[in-house]
Amino acid sequence: MTISRVMRVAAVVGLVLCPAQARAHARLTRSEPASGSRVGSPQIIRLWFSERPEITLTGVTVTNGSGRVFVVSLPQPNSSDPLEVSFAVSASLPAGKYKVAWRTVASDGHPSRGSFTFVVLSTPAAVATESLPRSRAIAKAIQPADTGISFDSAEVEQSDGSASVSSSLARALSFGGILIVIGVIAFNLLVVARSDRIGSELVWRMESRAAVVGIAASILVIIAGFVRIYLEARMMNDMPGMQRMTMTDMVMHTRWGFALRLEIIAAFLALISFAIAIPRVRGAWLIASLSAVVLAFTPALAGHAAATPRFTTMMIATDFLHVLGASSWLGNLACVMLIGVPIILRNGGDERWQSVAALVNTFSPIAIASATIVVLSGLTASWVHLERISDLWTTAYGQMLFRKLVFVAVTLAIGAYNFRMVQPQLLKAEGNVRLRRWTAMELGLGVIIILITGFLTGIAP
Repeated sequence: MTISRVMRVAAVVGLVLCPAQARAHARLTRSEPASGSRVGSPQIIRLWFSERPEITLTGVTVTNGSGRVFVVSLPQPNSSDPLEVSFAVSASLPAGKYKVAWRTVASDGHPSRGSFTFVVLSTPAAVATESLPRSRAIAKAIQPADTGISFDSAEVEQSDGSASVSSSLARALSFGGILIVIGVIAFNLLVVARSDRIGSELVWRMESRAAVVGIAASILVIIAGFVRIYLEARMMNDMPGMQRMTMTDMVMHTRWGFALRLEIIAAFLALISFAIAIPRVRGAWLIASLSAVVLAFTPALAGHAAATPRFTTMMIATDFLHVLGASSWLGNLACVMLIGVPIILRNGGDERWQSVAALVNTFSPIAIASATIVVLSGLTASWVHLERISDLWTTAYGQMLFRKLVFVAVTLAIGAYNFRMVQPQLLKAEGNVRLRRWTAMELGLGVIIILITGFLTGIAP
């Protein structure tokens, strides 16, 4: 089976394994007043979320049973608790039952909304005495078109397409493009440049072909970035009660928009660098390498790592290492098998088997070190995102993570088999046939892992 056919099969298998819809991000973990509570007229409504919310895109609407809307302030963050958002209530609430409809966007760009109810008693004993700073302006209340409000459900939480197939695939394409861009750099600097038996002519051909692949991967990252911006903006505008956002607003005024902007700029610089590397302009590969380092940071800045309430800096660094490790392992492997080996077999002459062995032997220790980084960084991220081991089979995030762990384990096993059993036979034609067969399976599993990762980032831990 050819490598391209294995990858097509892997893509289909990945789509079958990944769900089309997942849980919303930035879940409401608690509130004051609490859902279903009986309190005096509150002066402040406090919300706590599971992930760091975008303050400017967080809002609430307070209504009573007849549909009257009560004015609240603009959102107020808590400098000591990034998960908390507060709203001052402009006037005392008469006795009765109230519904708080909330909406927010996590700092990784996923919208969520929900509602809960509470009852205001006629006695003032439980009235809160706290107030927000006077500098916070009072937001204008908007009367909803439908004033018939049902309080049958005490608490409701909804997902607004945060993990749709299209957005998950866009993230997977972005991850795949970044993996190949960094893999091209690792292939050129760590494998080709250190392989002594290849010959200068073949080295130049590999560098040129790698630069072409880098151009294609950079274009993929740029296209996927713009698609993600479009889908994120559409999700904002489709969400009831959320302020209207253009693509420009989203890119310029949100944290995940900054990450996507940085990703597109870095990919564009990498594209230019690869283009000028083909005629062997001095410094081209250095610029491409710096751009690749920036690209390795962007998934963390636009994902769970930036939104996690615990160990945020450590998680961003862990995700950065995870991307680097995966790229210098699987992205590098793709370059070895799709660029290096075919060029050697076509132009290597009588010593082609020795040249293939030299190339693979140079790649192997890099792959082992990179796989180790992937495992350690992945385990660290899992420890932070999962509260208990049982979350691996009781939560949507844990179940998707478990799928990824299984495929990573199988991929590692195939890599170990290639290293111990296939690599010693590379001096013969039969060994090269076995190498191409087993690495095709390894790369196919890599495609599945990337697809699962795209869906994993659409599920709240």
